[in-house]
Amino acid sequence: MPFQDTNVALRLPRGDKFQAGVSNMDDGSVDELGVLLPWPNDPQTSWVYYECNLSSMLDSGITVHNRLPQVDRAPDTLASCDYNDVNLDKATGGVNLRCKDQYADIVQRMGHARYWFRLWGQAVRIGFRVSIPGLKSIGGVPAIPYDKNPQWAYNRIAPGGGFGGAILWHAAWSLWYTTAVPPVNNSIPAADPAAHIRGDDKQPQDGIQAPISIPDDNAVTSAPGRGRPGATQTAISR
Repeated sequence: MPFQDTNVALRLPRGDKFQAGVSNMDDGSVDELGVLLPWPNDPQTSWVYYECNLSSMLDSGITVHNRLPQVDRAPDTLASCDYNDVNLDKATGGVNLRCKDQYADIVQRMGHARYWFRLWGQAVRIGFRVSIPGLKSIGGVPAIPYDKNPQWAYNRIAPGGGFGGAILWHAAWSLWYTTAVPPVNNSIPAADPAAHIRGDDKQPQDGIQAPISIPDDNAVTSAPGRGRPGATQTAISR
C-alpha cells in the first residue's frame, strides 16, 4: 500500500501549510549551544561525600595457658537446644554459657602491648581526584606502616561518569599502622574536609546559632515599630 500524506491520514486538509507531526517552532538550531552552567570548579567546594574512619586495636601481650583436663567431661557448646527438636519453637534458652568443665588456667604476660590502627574510608568528588589521607603520628608518637596488613587505595571514575564533561571521582582506602613505642596520649586525628571540620576545632560555649531565614525578593522595610529605639521591621510577603 502506498504511503499517504500525513495530513490526509489524520483527516486534515491536504496541502495545508502546517504539516501534521512536524514542529513549526523548532528550526533545528540548538539555543543552548555555548551556554555554560556553573559547576564547583573550586577544589574546596568539589566534595560530594567524604568518610574517613580510624579504628584502634590492642594486643595486651597476655597469654592464657590451658591446663590439661583432669576429668573427661562432655564437650561444652554454645547451643542450648537441639536443632531438630520438635519443640524448638518453645525453647527460650538463648546462648548457653554454662560450662560443664572446671578449670583455672594460668595467665602470663608474654610480651608488651601492641597497638594497631586502621585508617579507612571513601569519598566522592566532582572534577578532582581524591587525595588519599595518611597518618604521620598517633597518640603523640610516630605512626609506622604495619605491612602485615598491606595498604590499598584507589581512585576511579564513579559509575555514571559525571555530567557535561565534569568527571565524578570515587576513592576508597585502607591503611594499617602500628607504633614502635607506647602511645602517650589520646590525640586521635579526625577531619572532614568536605565539611571543613577538624576534630580539634574549638566547640561553641554558650549555644548554637538558630537557623536564619533570608527575606525574599518582595521584602520591604516598614516604619520603626516594636523593638529597640530606631529599629526597623521587615515585612515578608510570601
